[in-house]
Amino acid sequence: MTACYHKVVLMEQTAAAETNYEYGVLSRIFSSRAVAQILDFFLDHKEFDYSANEIAKKTGLSFRTIFREIPDLEDRQLIFNTRRIGKVNMYRLNLDLEAVASLEKFSLEMSQIANRAVKPRLTEREDELFDEMGSFSEVQHTKH
Repeated sequence: MTACYHKVVLMEQTAAAETNYEYGVLSRIFSSRAVAQILDFFLDHKEFDYSANEIAKKTGLSFRTIFREIPDLEDRQLIFNTRRIGKVNMYRLNLDLEAVASLEKFSLEMSQIANRAVKPRLTEREDELFDEMGSFSEVQHTKH
């Protein structure tokens, strides 16, 4: 390949890196929806280590996508290679990293907010009736 080609590739990589830098750390970490899905998977399955193939099956992402994103997640120390079984690397969430604990807390709080937003809102009267039913139930239990 020519020196000109390498120069163009280097310029494109530099421009992409500068663009990512402009948007901040979260946009660099969550560069794609796939990264979020992989991290969601690891947050839900943090007890064990998993191969790229297992992660692909559980997330519904392609093996190529998993294989593309793992090195960046390793570089950011969010996951790490725990062992090698034959030719297969196994990965696990880095629970020793404070950022992972913060990410887990953030994820939990955001899912609670999302659940509240989806839950249908009660009218004031429905809310009152619900409270009355609760107090009626308490009275019934104390009588027995």
